[in-house]
Amino acid sequence: MEHHTDKVQAVAWNHHEPQVLLSGSFDRSVVMKDGRLPSDPGFKWSVTADVESLAWDPHDKHLFVVSLEDGTVQGFDIRAAKSGSASDLKPSFTLHAHDKAVCTISYNPLTSNLLATGSTDKMVKLWDLSNNQPSCLVSKNPKAGAIFSVSFSEDNPFLLAIGGSKGTLELWDTLSEAEVARRFGTTTS
Repeated sequence: MEHHTDKVQAVAWNHHEPQVLLSGSFDRSVVMKDGRLPSDPGFKWSVTADVESLAWDPHDKHLFVVSLEDGTVQGFDIRAAKSGSASDLKPSFTLHAHDKAVCTISYNPLTSNLLATGSTDKMVKLWDLSNNQPSCLVSKNPKAGAIFSVSFSEDNPFLLAIGGSKGTLELWDTLSEAEVARRFGTTTS
């Protein structure tokens, strides 16, 4: 499957449609393919910078986000793609998330619309993506250096693991943040 012209930085399988694969590249594109049809060109979106990370929304099989080297996160709805190339399609939203590259993103596995982002600007932020109108709920410098990885726990969905350049692993109970508890706390019962 050759559909990028520069290094592929990120891949992600769709949780609901396990044959559907996204790939993101430093050629500033995201490609969606059906793994059962390797010769099919799939769908291709142009993005504004080098791709750092990709994630399918675990609550909606049609939605994905891509984090970029320029500090933005873009959200896409695959239902807008009709055939062949979708490079002229606009994102559902563009979020100016960080001052530097957004290296990592993680959806909360329990509640829809809660996204964590991590960046080389040393910050981790939590976002409410409701109605394609993202708003920052809280930001934190976990003192881990440049942030390269964040991941919500499947077992304890509001516990966020954070990995950074200082070689430490940090854990953040995001439900201890008042705004997260106010907006999403009722989903825990």
